[in-house]
Amino acid sequence: MNVALLNRISAHVGFMEQDRTLLGVFVLVSLAILAWSTTTKQRQEAGRPPWLKDTIPFVSNAWQYLTDMQGFLDRSSQILREWKLVGFRLGRRKIYFVTGATNVQAMFRPSKGLSPDIFMIDVMAYVWAANKDELLKFREDKSGRLKKALPGTEDRPMRERYWATQHHLHSEFLARSDAVNVLGDLYYERFTERVELISVGEWNTTSVMKFMMNNMSQSALVTFMGDRILELNPGFMDAMWKFILTAAQLPWGLPRWMNPQPWRNRDRFHAMTRKYLDHAWANFDWQGPDADADWEPHFGSRAARQMALWMEENLSSETSAGLVAAFIFGTNANAVRMATWAFMELIQDANLYQAVREEVIENCLKIDPITGTRSLDAHKILKLPLLQSIYVETLRMHVSVNVTREVVQPQSLHNYNLEEGAMLQAPSQLAHYDEEVWGDDGHPASEFWAKRHVQYVEKTDESGRTVHKAEFNMAGRVGSYFPYGGGISICPGRHFAKQEIMFTLGTLVARFDVEFVEWIEENGSKADRQAQNDKRFAGAVGMPPDRDLKYRWKRVW
Repeated sequence: MNVALLNRISAHVGFMEQDRTLLGVFVLVSLAILAWSTTTKQRQEAGRPPWLKDTIPFVSNAWQYLTDMQGFLDRSSQILREWKLVGFRLGRRKIYFVTGATNVQAMFRPSKGLSPDIFMIDVMAYVWAANKDELLKFREDKSGRLKKALPGTEDRPMRERYWATQHHLHSEFLARSDAVNVLGDLYYERFTERVELISVGEWNTTSVMKFMMNNMSQSALVTFMGDRILELNPGFMDAMWKFILTAAQLPWGLPRWMNPQPWRNRDRFHAMTRKYLDHAWANFDWQGPDADADWEPHFGSRAARQMALWMEENLSSETSAGLVAAFIFGTNANAVRMATWAFMELIQDANLYQAVREEVIENCLKIDPITGTRSLDAHKILKLPLLQSIYVETLRMHVSVNVTREVVQPQSLHNYNLEEGAMLQAPSQLAHYDEEVWGDDGHPASEFWAKRHVQYVEKTDESGRTVHKAEFNMAGRVGSYFPYGGGISICPGRHFAKQEIMFTLGTLVARFDVEFVEWIEENGSKADRQAQNDKRFAGAVGMPPDRDLKYRWKRVW
């Protein structure tokens, strides 16, 4: 789950607000200076990071950044191998890409000089559709996210500490282990119910993406938001996925007449989440027995009810609907895509599928001694070394997010001076594909390897024999792994996302026999290759596969 979505977009929204005819400006500037060519030498000011070459000054880098992030990351990675930081301009804004575990972790540490706020302001403006007064409230709140206000803001009343109260809400109801476990159990129950609708012993053919989008996402939705939201809104799942697939385009700031479809998708989906909120407020009894329930059908989870109370105090009804839409995005977009990728890896490798099945069955299967009914101890799934390794490897390979900070006071990083107003971005994809960190003999960082995060240690078993036991291990690599962002603004739903993904995978491998059929295109026709990352989503969110996988399966229990 990724509540902190669309990091790369936040860097250029400020520029877009200043000039909402970006494309036209680019064309005019390009024509005016097309014949002018720059040197291939990187410009570097004293004490500043080197600059990425701009073939057409102020145009080439910005254009590629906005339209081909994957290509921009690939080009930047060449100079970043040597310099660790590289600068470029996006309109009037200076941006610095930051690499290297030490530098990235320094970015994530609490600092008065670096702020993540600009990212959320942009999400509020374009994804929530917050009004100007609401945006101003958050912009003027400089007190930080923690209980203790930042120096100089101690007198700010708690009711006006919008960042801190929202952060507290996330910490209490999304990040605390007891709250996460309740949500995980609710999800596992609902996903299991959907799995058991499939007949035992019958072979069926489907595709991974289709199954996950229909079953995993609906289980997560009902877990968090209740089931009334689906009853009230026919076509909700279709509208949700259309919103998810185009939401990354909203913070670009392009007006409706230039790029209308994402805005239509947003408005349609907001109308549905507004109907959900209105109905829940009208029908939920805050004095009744469900007021303290873990789940009820109107609002859904305890987290959703607490979010509704916070929104009622701080946001308009329209913006509240937008926040709910963004929240639903966060509970579905990344987790479903990552589970899709992981299950694809399992299906196309029969030996790996069998190894994970044996790991799940040996450690998690429960059989009722009276009825013989089989079930899984879901929380033991979270401790399985091989499945944990697959989870981490999947996120390493397929999450691409540019974690963003604004320099609000002059800073020094990697012996470079960074000026106020600049933006820092740590591209997870560059860190996750760093050969020096992740490469292994015969297993380069650019390839999926299920056992990359497993080590085998000698143990003595009950009979006194020495055995080699698998253990999950990321020692020395944690600083180069940040699929959920980092620091104070790290995704609060990351713990639930892990449970959601691993419960899904553990359930499927334990209960189904599977056979790979073929790779297919979106229209169902046979594909000419296997899936790759959909590069359109690079830098913004978890990248979905650009092909689907057709398979046959049979539920065995």
